[in-house]
This record gives sequence, C-alpha cells and structure tokens, in this order.
Amino acid sequence: MQAQRTSARVTVELSTTCKGKARAKPVWVMRYQLPSGKDSRKVLGRAWRKKGRPPRGYLTEGEALVSAETFAAEHSADTSNGRQTCRSALDAFLRYCSDERGLRGSTLHEYAKIGERVLARPWRRDMTWGDRRVDTFIAEELLAVRRALVDARRSADTLNHYRRVIRGIFGTHPASPALAWAWQAPKVESEGKLRFYTPEQVDRLIVEAYSEKDAAIYTLATEAGPRLSEIRALKVEDVDFKVGLVRLEDGYTTTGGFAGNKGRRTRSVPMSANVRRVLWPFCLGKPGSALVFEHDSKPGEPICGTSLYRRFRSATQRAGLPRICLHELRHTFGTQAIRGFKIHEVQRMMGHRHITTTERYLHYTPDTEGAAKLTALWGERVGIENGFEGPRPAAAAPLLRAA
Repeated sequence: MQAQRTSARVTVELSTTCKGKARAKPVWVMRYQLPSGKDSRKVLGRAWRKKGRPPRGYLTEGEALVSAETFAAEHSADTSNGRQTCRSALDAFLRYCSDERGLRGSTLHEYAKIGERVLARPWRRDMTWGDRRVDTFIAEELLAVRRALVDARRSADTLNHYRRVIRGIFGTHPASPALAWAWQAPKVESEGKLRFYTPEQVDRLIVEAYSEKDAAIYTLATEAGPRLSEIRALKVEDVDFKVGLVRLEDGYTTTGGFAGNKGRRTRSVPMSANVRRVLWPFCLGKPGSALVFEHDSKPGEPICGTSLYRRFRSATQRAGLPRICLHELRHTFGTQAIRGFKIHEVQRMMGHRHITTTERYLHYTPDTEGAAKLTALWGERVGIENGFEGPRPAAAAPLLRAA
C-alpha cells in the first residue's frame, strides 16, 4: 500500500505569459499540490532578475523560494506550529479565543489590534514579522517590544494584554521565546487618587446636563454604579419597578456588540428613589426587550458612547467641576455605598471579581465608632482652654489628661 503523503509539494517557476498573452512584467508562480490532493498555482510576485536590491513589490528568485517553502510548511499535515508564519499563528490564536474560549467581541478586537501592531514590525526589505516563521524568533526580539512599551509608560494591563497575544502567537512550550515576557504586576492604585464627585457635585452636574436622558444616565451611574457598556445595553425588562431592582446582565460595546457584561455575571442593584424617578419616563410604554436609552437618530440602537462622553465633559465644565472620566462616576457610587453597606454587598453590587478591588472604597467610610473606641483607650487631651485646636504655642502649659 502506498504511504499517505503529509507534505505539500511546491515548485517555483518564472511566468511570462497569462492565458496565452504576454505579461507586462514577468512573475514568479508557485505550483503546489496539497496532501488533500488539491493542485493549483499562485502568483508570488513580480520577478526581479537583475543585480542589486529589488524595488518594492518585486521578488528575487531566492525570496520566491523562501515564500514557497513557508507555504509548504504551513500546509503540511506533519508540520509543527513553529514552522508557520506569525500571521497564521495570530489567526489561529484569534479563532481559538473566539470559538473555544468564547471571548467577548471587544476583547477579540483588542487582541487583533495588538497582534497587527506586533506583526507590522519590519523584518527585512519589504517584509514584516507577519511574513516570518515563528521558530526563527529569539527572546531578545520580543523583549525589545516589551521595553518599548515600558519606555512609553504603558500600563500594566497593556503589557499583560500584549503578553497574552505574544504567548498566543509563539506558544508556551519550553523553547518558546514568549516565556521571557514576564507578567507585569499592576501598580497598587493609591486610594487617595480615586477621583469621584460628592453628592453635592453630582447635583450640580445633573443641573447642567444636556438633556433629561443625560441627567437620567448620570443619576443611574452615580446611584447604581453600572459601567457605560451596561448602560448602553440596559433593557426595559431589566428595570424591575415592582421589586425595586436594576438587573445588570448585558453589555454593549461598539466593537463587540451585545456580548454580556464584564465578568459575565448578572447582578442586581437596589433602585433608589432618584433612579426610579428618572428611569420611569424612559421605560413607560416600551416592550421589555426595548432599550431604556436609545440612540437619538437611530431608534432601537444603543446610545453613542462617544457623544455621551463629550456631553458629559461639557456638563462638568459648565458646572465648574473637577475633570474626571465618565466611568469614574462608578467611584462616586462606590464611595457612597460603602458607607451604608457591608463590603461584600458593595462588591456584589459593583460586580467586582476580587474583594481587593472593593477594598479601595473602605478608606472613604466614616468610622465614628472606631474613633470613639480609640478616644476611650487614649483619653482626650485638653489644654488651658477646653476646645483648643491646632498647634500649641511654645509658652503653653503642659498637657493634662482629661478626667
């Protein structure tokens, strides 16, 4: 019995005619036969047979042979993943993320953008990393990409996103150069750097809102804590006026469409009186499947996040408020909710996967009981006059412990 062939057969030849007519420029043509039995041909590029460096778009005979060998390696049944090009490896990684892991469309879009940036790096002549075989890379080349990101002061999240894509392209086998790309631990966010508005500032923001719809969105964001993607995907059936809950179970992004919220976990937030009042007009008379906040010029579609953000910036300027991001209205909700709820309840309402994320808001919780306990332990010091506050003058009498 004849053995089954597992490799693609390819040959490269110079072609000066096409369908019996002379070509304007000779080209290199690859003829190939795949293991499946398919027999076909493919034009590799214009032929350069002179001395010197070929112009853009032309291939020497050696470059044409390299392209043919790469094609054969990619289409051989017994070829390891290391023989494929970075372009093929990226496509396979994105298919894996979509088909097997089921990642959200926005995440896939971000991974694709990162992959394209990596593959666009120049290699030799007019070729890029996308044309290069995976097994020809060394760790130092990938670390150069990482150093460039660090020098540009990109965040830890960005570095780790690149790391995931790099590992998806080059694999995680023991010899993979991607193993040299270390995980970047996120910097501990200083709780003092959390930006948010006080209830009084929120009132001023709502007064300066562009429309009733924007005022309702600001109220919902500060008193229920949804993300922008969850606001855009909020449906009438998710607002339960009878029970008094707002259920957040879906998210909408421009690049990913409707693909579940972050973490893909449904959560419910109690509906305050203000949220009930502002949502009622946008839910009245609509079917349960309708969106609460629809696009102004495209009924039935989610609101435009970019336009909403611009109107938000304008409203903050008119109100004379500090400059923050629209997403940071969630911080306003978190810093207020932590004062009336236990930390695990705030974690559930905000949809945090880890309790450490919610712990940032503990530093904004008044603790009068704790202050009273410490006062009882240490006693209250008083000066010559009761109620003395501030630095004591040098000639002041010694401090006495209160009875």
